[in-house]
Amino acid sequence: MVATASSEPAVLLSDVSFHWPGQEILLKINKLQLDPGQSMFVAGASGGGKSTLLSLIGGLISPTSGTIRVAGTSLSDLSGAGRDRFRGDQIGLIFQQFNLLPYLSAIDNVTIPVRLSSYRRGRALQAYGSIASAAESLLFGLDLERALWNRPAYKLSVGQQQRVAAARALMGRPPLIMADEPTSSLDADRQRAFVDLLLKESQKAGASVLFVSHDLSLADHFGIFQNMEDFKPSKASHDPA
Repeated sequence: MVATASSEPAVLLSDVSFHWPGQEILLKINKLQLDPGQSMFVAGASGGGKSTLLSLIGGLISPTSGTIRVAGTSLSDLSGAGRDRFRGDQIGLIFQQFNLLPYLSAIDNVTIPVRLSSYRRGRALQAYGSIASAAESLLFGLDLERALWNRPAYKLSVGQQQRVAAARALMGRPPLIMADEPTSSLDADRQRAFVDLLLKESQKAGASVLFVSHDLSLADHFGIFQNMEDFKPSKASHDPA
């Protein structure tokens, strides 16, 4: 069962700027829109603001100005605790270092989101009938062998951990998947195979994907390309006249 499409953008940033206290403007975004089911590749060098962009969309930091809406909700309307709950319900995160709990099994790592979010638990049950079936379906779809499902995460290879991290992000069918350089430790063939699997499973779940990386060779897998340099204001744009 594919998740019901929403008429609201998965992500919408309008007139957003951000700077750390006492520093110049780091990001200036007139508009960034990602619709339900779309995939976007955001390119930029290390230190170029990619993680800051994800932190803004995830509600970990607030913009200096402008509005950010995720799945139709304005993040500025939520309290800090509300943003934490909203992020757990609505956003699946894939980290560069995966952030798995090392002594939990692969399948137990995958089910963490539905233990913490009743919203995602309900979506998993609606789609698959049981939490176990949801986790197993994701691990099958991401080509992780059944023999590895009960192995502790620290005993898995990097590529296997990566698949577990992707399954965890997709668990409970959040409308938005955000991936922060998740392929940086893999060779080129494995990078491409992982991106293909991630996009296939995200499409099945009806999720939008925002994927940030410095590796431009992956960009052709995605429907939308965005360069972080487009969000870097020129010095002249904020110099006094």
